[in-house]
Amino acid sequence: MAHDIGDQTIVAGRTQLDTGAFHKTHASLVVLQGAEIGRDFRLKRGRTIIGRGLEADVRVSDDLVSREHARIEFLWDPESRESHYILVDLGSTNRTYVNSRQIQRVELLDGDKIQVGNSVLKFVLLDDVEVKFHEEIRNRISYDQLTGLLTKESLYLALEKELQRCGRYRLPVAILMMDLDHFKSVNDAHGHVVGSRVLAEVGRRIRLTLRARDVSARYGGEEFLTYLSETHPDGGGLTAQRIRQAIRSSPFEIDGRSIDVTISIGVSAFPDHGRDIETLVKRADAALYRAKAEGRDRVCIDDGRPGRRRAAKKKTARPAGKRPRSPGSGSPRRARASRATGRSVPRRRKSS
Repeated sequence: MAHDIGDQTIVAGRTQLDTGAFHKTHASLVVLQGAEIGRDFRLKRGRTIIGRGLEADVRVSDDLVSREHARIEFLWDPESRESHYILVDLGSTNRTYVNSRQIQRVELLDGDKIQVGNSVLKFVLLDDVEVKFHEEIRNRISYDQLTGLLTKESLYLALEKELQRCGRYRLPVAILMMDLDHFKSVNDAHGHVVGSRVLAEVGRRIRLTLRARDVSARYGGEEFLTYLSETHPDGGGLTAQRIRQAIRSSPFEIDGRSIDVTISIGVSAFPDHGRDIETLVKRADAALYRAKAEGRDRVCIDDGRPGRRRAAKKKTARPAGKRPRSPGSGSPRRARASRATGRSVPRRRKSS
């Protein structure tokens, strides 16, 4: 049987194959039980704080977890050339457990299960191949492949937990709904491939503008959604302005083309404009619609008065259908005219 001369297995020496990729040199905490199940936190060479607070390195959205619950210390032994990770409880309210035993200070071993509150984290040592595997799986589950931002579903899951936390501690959360202006014309003029690259660059500029603790997602098409923890409406407006400037500050240079892009942004906030995701997103979307109507490339903050237009219509329509209070108050036609003209009728001016 004839074989293609190019279809041959290449022989490589062992030194080429054994690159150290399978040496377990990376330490991580993988969430087995909790709000972000499946997520892994890479441990740094230093001190890592586990807690509920915004400044924690491993942030656990669990009300039974203290703001600074526990600390992991990295120690390097130069003689054995081995790494050691020490877990220390920081006087937490509900204590720290490893493999179901309460601890104050203990060295972590590969596979140990750490319980803080109702959340369980698994300490694992990973090699290079396993690290890449975990990152790829997490990216496919949680992130939009084009923009590098979260998917809408992932953001909603995180936002639901954040609203619960901020509701208990009376903290604000700002919501930003964003939409590129006239994006269809970009696709029409330059094609969808270029349009996709514009979206990718928008995602990059949004990420660079936000704080590490802020969360942003591609909502759909050319729409983006962001929430800012512990941020009032005015603070949300300032961040929105920074994003707007980041998008419009310089043209998008793609394949020799210079494309100007602008974005409109609507802002709402918890609890001022609503207490659930659906209401907050609708209010931010209404503010976005107003930004579009007022000329685009601008930021509008929700006015905080739900149903104001509907109430105005109701108020106008209600008197028109009323009957006169008594036959002596005038004919129905005269009564309707009086109510329609409002304060211009002398009788009503006297009673005001």
